[in-house]
Amino acid sequence: MPAASVLSPPILPGRGRARRRRILALEQLALDFGPPRPRWSLSRLVERSPHRGRILERVEFVRRFFPEIEGWTVRVGLAQKRGVLGWGSLDPEKPGIWVRPRRLSYFTIAHELTHLLQARGLVPRGERACDLWALARSPLLNDKPPGYLRVPPVLRRRGRLETRLAKLLCETARGAIAARDAGDRRYLVRFEHAVTASLAAGAGHGG
Repeated sequence: MPAASVLSPPILPGRGRARRRRILALEQLALDFGPPRPRWSLSRLVERSPHRGRILERVEFVRRFFPEIEGWTVRVGLAQKRGVLGWGSLDPEKPGIWVRPRRLSYFTIAHELTHLLQARGLVPRGERACDLWALARSPLLNDKPPGYLRVPPVLRRRGRLETRLAKLLCETARGAIAARDAGDRRYLVRFEHAVTASLAAGAGHGG
């Protein structure tokens, strides 16, 4: 008896040749996750403020350097307490920042957005650590000196920080964070000493 071809369809007892199964194409499923979440939720004071456009322009620029908060809706309000330039929520379920529009620097916004990372455990707690991680984001955001880390008075006497100093603060902050990752528990003091030494060296060379 000749061998059956392996390509032949199977013969079922009493039914002759099996019918070929008809393959039906599945309908394409459409997954609708709804509209994207808004990036900002503005308080009534911000909505009514004559500085609304300026506030949004600045917070939007700084947010580009914080990919961790992509997909979050961040509340934006006005800081009204005397002497407070801004503050950020430490409630991970309610991310929000409050700012003063007339004294709104990029660094202040970066500092407050860093508080939102602290709320999620992405950055160590504390105002000095918040300053350090904000400085390390980008020189483009370091338009004013930190408010909690100790830096030479010459930095505080300046208005907007020049590019050279903005880069110095950023690079030194990144070096201090790397030292922390390597186990240095005095990384904040390391940053403060390094900035002071760099400025002193620059002054000695006529910089």
